[in-house]
Amino acid sequence: MPLGARGMLGALLLLRSSVPRAFGAEEEHFLTELAHRTALYLENARLYREAREAVRQRDEFLGIASHELKTPLTPLSLKVQLLQKQVVVLAREGKQVPTERVAEALDVVQRQVRRLSGLVDNLLDVSRITAGRLRLELEELDLASVAAEILYRFSAAAAQAGTELGLEAPVPVVGRWDRLRLEQVVTNLVSNALKYGAGQPVIVGVEAHGSLARLTVKDHGIGIAPDDLARIFERFERAVSDRHYGGLGLGLYITRQIVEAFGGKVSALSTPGQGATFILELPRGDIPEEWLSAHAAPGPTQGE
Repeated sequence: MPLGARGMLGALLLLRSSVPRAFGAEEEHFLTELAHRTALYLENARLYREAREAVRQRDEFLGIASHELKTPLTPLSLKVQLLQKQVVVLAREGKQVPTERVAEALDVVQRQVRRLSGLVDNLLDVSRITAGRLRLELEELDLASVAAEILYRFSAAAAQAGTELGLEAPVPVVGRWDRLRLEQVVTNLVSNALKYGAGQPVIVGVEAHGSLARLTVKDHGIGIAPDDLARIFERFERAVSDRHYGGLGLGLYITRQIVEAFGGKVSALSTPGQGATFILELPRGDIPEEWLSAHAAPGPTQGE
């Protein structure tokens, strides 16, 4: 008997072992009803399991999100309170607050505000993606220049962490992409490499393959287990404990959604303990054929 409920689930097989005769009409009617109710039970059990998993993921995400949003608020609040007390004390003494103290406090406030802004932007991006409202404004861009600019933005943080940043981009690689979203993708990948790279060098490569542009981000850090490679691009997923590494588990998910909106793909290769390489491939759009011919990657030489 077929097990059908919102689609075919399988079949219910019934055998008669003691009486050598066919099933009668009344028996067939009973078995049809039995198969239908069995299918409903299985479907309801599946939906219940999915609902419980969705609730678990929601609660876990809300816990992580609240923690991540509070993390920059704590130093922000403390720094503002400290500056406020200093202003009050010095005002009573008829003195002015030293400029360097104000500059230091404002620097801390600015960093934490940027971090909060990034977290909120990620949440808004997830909302736009879910609602199908991720819009792209295409223009002609050089991927190599974008990568160089992103690495420059990370240079101070990388130097502070003792991480060497490198760029391998021998020629311009031009395509039609959305600048803001392309910068967001490269930023997410470089930020991810610095976060899990254990202070080892991070190398970004840009090259052209005919109508495709390829960007790779390679680190030499903790790496990713084989079982985690597929799921790290899913929403709220992470390959490590959130106790040791912060974040909402949204960066790579947003990256994949943006890349797919460009018509491209992103993947990862890794060996645990030996770092990870993220590979981004994007179609370059309507670029003049003569430009593609002049800047195409050289083909393999003999023996390669």
